[in-house]
Amino acid sequence: MNFVTIDFSLNSPGICVFKNNKYNFIGYLKPKTGTKKEQILQEELNLLNDTQILYQPDWTNNEAYSKSEMIKIQRHTKTAKDIIDMIIEITGNDAPFVIAFEGSSYGSSAGTNNIIDMAAGAAILKMEMMSRLEVLEMMTISPSTIKKHAGKGNMKKDELWIKFLDNILNDSLLETSSLLRFCKDNIGIVKNIPKPLDDLVDAYFMLKYVISIYK
Repeated sequence: MNFVTIDFSLNSPGICVFKNNKYNFIGYLKPKTGTKKEQILQEELNLLNDTQILYQPDWTNNEAYSKSEMIKIQRHTKTAKDIIDMIIEITGNDAPFVIAFEGSSYGSSAGTNNIIDMAAGAAILKMEMMSRLEVLEMMTISPSTIKKHAGKGNMKKDELWIKFLDNILNDSLLETSSLLRFCKDNIGIVKNIPKPLDDLVDAYFMLKYVISIYK
């Protein structure tokens, strides 16, 4: 059984894959996300044995992007292909999948067009997953449910980050993770979590929740 959880966004989807008692983290970032220091950090993350950082094509270089719905669909389709290709590389596509997406937050400040684009991107990814993977179940988990599993339903991102660093769920597999060790040694407690770590942490806690209800 493969478990896959996705904190979906247009610019930095965060994915956690659980296969053979190992966590695999995937960040799929818009080019030049974050400061130069954060970009160096992303390169370092990509050297870990349980983390992959992929970069999206630079769609902003296309002058027609903001006017062309076709280019938006091309972007969503490319995103879906790249993410699924990496999932297949990790899992071998040799077993059924339980897949979960994080639901939208009621407190989101994103504009209407951005929300529509996110919904379209997530829908295309789900459709492609159903086509290319043996999906046993696909679900949507609310942000408050994910946070509640980590301790409190209204936690802010920096509070959830601390829970991750502290391994609040006493997860022996996480304790051996290269990603957790890197975060403790190189970042520590911060207010603003560098991309894509905030998304990967959300995906991790979502994964733990899904496994807890599925088993």
